[in-house]
Amino acid sequence: MTTDYLAGILHQTDIFSLVSMDMLKEIIPELTIHSFHKDDLIITKGESGDKMFVLVSGKAKIHDKDHILATVESGTYFGEFFLFDSAPRSMSVSALDDVELIGISREIFVKLLKQHPEIYNKIISLLIKRLREQNNNTVNILKSREQELLRLVDERTMELNNKSKELELKNKEITDSIVYAQRIQNAILPDVNKIASVFSDSFILFLPKDIVSGDFYAFFLKDDCAIIVAADCTGHGVAGAFMSMIGSSLLNRIIIEKRITQPSVILDQLHVAVIESLRQTESESNDGMDVSICSFNLKENKMEYAGANRPLWFIRNNEMEIIKADKFPIGGTQILRTVNYTNHLLEIKPNDAIYFSTDGYADQFGGENFKKIMTAKFKELLLSIQQLNMTEQKNSLQQFFNNWKGANEQVDDVLVIGIKI
Repeated sequence: MTTDYLAGILHQTDIFSLVSMDMLKEIIPELTIHSFHKDDLIITKGESGDKMFVLVSGKAKIHDKDHILATVESGTYFGEFFLFDSAPRSMSVSALDDVELIGISREIFVKLLKQHPEIYNKIISLLIKRLREQNNNTVNILKSREQELLRLVDERTMELNNKSKELELKNKEITDSIVYAQRIQNAILPDVNKIASVFSDSFILFLPKDIVSGDFYAFFLKDDCAIIVAADCTGHGVAGAFMSMIGSSLLNRIIIEKRITQPSVILDQLHVAVIESLRQTESESNDGMDVSICSFNLKENKMEYAGANRPLWFIRNNEMEIIKADKFPIGGTQILRTVNYTNHLLEIKPNDAIYFSTDGYADQFGGENFKKIMTAKFKELLLSIQQLNMTEQKNSLQQFFNNWKGANEQVDDVLVIGIKI
């Protein structure tokens, strides 16, 4: 099989369709080719995995013992989620006839992700599609069971027990899929050690409400410029996480590909990109995000900030200055605005403390009177912990939050970022 042929097979799969043929040809020598005979096991349920497969020729079945879930043919793929986590395989795959496959390792896949962040969106779309299919299957099964119960009154108790077990199983399948989404989201979030290598005294307090989060943070280091982003997307859970994937991918394109580092211009470009990505000029979509962006030039002791609905708290010598954000979000209902975001330039000195966050911390209900923490209390908390280093500040903020919440439900995702110069 030639390089061109193998690259063509990869290019026809949906998750690699946006990758250039030149890029695919470049990685072909690093991939592995596997051959299996009819009835051979390609993947065994319960084994650990660190690669995905693309079927070049022949057919294979995805199954759990004798129960066949799907039959796949040339040009299809499986095992993609194990590139993010080496957890045991949940299903087996066997050859229905002689097959040949391309094996793609985690290392090669990460290399492709860095060059083509839009692959994230493909995988998230696949997850959501699977969740919808599982939900439809569950509804159809429940309808069938309901009719059977009406006809077979004498077996009602047994059927109700079966339905309960079935719902429990479907619930587990949906939860497992969301956990996979969490692994993908965690893979996209920047390594906190990388941030700490630039800002040694800093913290990120990140508390998703559900398994996956509509809040996300990003970090970019370009020459002498360090850029930190805190974003709060519409919704939380799977819907919010999907928006966060879009936001993360768009920021990569704006900052890395277009090499834009000025926060206000990043927000302007992000606003336009969200509208275009969600086709908001053609639909009633109001989805969007609130964002804070700080760009640091530590050699010149300067910092730039711009915010979409989220302010910056700046503390020097135990005195707080609030740098206000522009009062319109990224995307959403403000698509007809013509005003650009405001860029703020600040000089920074040693021991200055800088904080930005989403609204989840201040909006948490609890306390003796079941009220919100509120922004005023949040500012008091920040001023009261200035004698602590940033790790201790994070612990103090989290402890206060947990004590305030108590046994109450967390109402939103929480993200607080603190940096001491």
